[in-house]
Amino acid sequence: MLIAEGSVTTDRASRYLVQLCQHIKSIGQRHPQLQARVEWTDERGLISFGQGRCTLRADPGTLSLRAEAPDEATLRQLQQRVTERLEQVGRRDQLRVIWTVPQDLSTEPPSGHPSHHAPQGHEHD
Repeated sequence: MLIAEGSVTTDRASRYLVQLCQHIKSIGQRHPQLQARVEWTDERGLISFGQGRCTLRADPGTLSLRAEAPDEATLRQLQQRVTERLEQVGRRDQLRVIWTVPQDLSTEPPSGHPSHHAPQGHEHD
């Protein structure tokens, strides 16, 4: 599974989390082919599109996102969908999503194949 993490600086993280989830749920109801499933509370959200998913967390001053998909094309598409919708619902506050590769995953091979590293915390001769 490939992963990208995003963050949005905002004092209204919970509000935008809820708005984004409601917006995507509404779109998914009108377009069942998107296979959109959405669950949320004021602090956490989960958006699933078929093979990819994005989890959201509202913290003070930041809305955090974590996109997961089985391949790069699906990951990019998921990031694009979430970014466009979030920036649309937050256009008044000029929200911008900044995506990064998680530090602990930056050593993964670019092909997306699992690496063969020894588990952390164990030494091998």
